[in-house]
Amino acid sequence: MTKKELAERINIDPKTLKNWETSKPELIKLIYLGLATEEHIKETEKYISNINQYVNPKIK
Repeated sequence: MTKKELAERINIDPKTLKNWETSKPELIKLIYLGLATEEHIKETEKYISNINQYVNPKIK
């Protein structure tokens, strides 16, 4: 994800993101951690959905 895409994703101006990178590096780390966690949750939900298809198949 580019810095411009990240700024759009969290709804801030790219200049603000650049300022935060210098003045609030821990905040930037938390933002990336949050996005990674969100992606992990989505992947886990897909995995669980796939498992459920085998555990609870629909009768046709």
